[in-house]
Amino acid sequence: MSAPTTLREIASRPDMLYQGVRTCSGCGASLIAKLVLKALRKPVVVVSATGCLEVASSILPYTSWKVPWIHNAFENAAATASGVEAAYRAMMKKGLIKEMPDIVVLAGDGGTYDIGFQSLSGAIERGHDLLYVLYDNEAYMNTGIQRSGGTPR
Repeated sequence: MSAPTTLREIASRPDMLYQGVRTCSGCGASLIAKLVLKALRKPVVVVSATGCLEVASSILPYTSWKVPWIHNAFENAAATASGVEAAYRAMMKKGLIKEMPDIVVLAGDGGTYDIGFQSLSGAIERGHDLLYVLYDNEAYMNTGIQRSGGTPR
């Protein structure tokens, strides 16, 4: 798949997230995920930190994801994505795959600013090729709306 050149082309791509994600009314997390997945260049692997999007998109025994998707703990989404990227890079070197997928992390502000920053910092410092998408809903919404480090006072 080549890089899109127009919004019309992006909009015409198939959805990689099933309809009916169980997010709260007005929540933008599932819309963000849907549009990010449409805009990516090639096959994708999604890493999702524990949070609103993960809870709403993976209620057992169902999933909303049409792509390879990994759920992990709040604090280690970037570390997990780093391992996925390194594994795919190793498979490329061995000739086991022909194309690197886009590795994308979807995480909220709590899982990024407060308890996930160290794994994100490490991924950046090591130079891993991944896209980290922070959806900042300004609180820990799925656990009672406690403020996060990114919540304005």
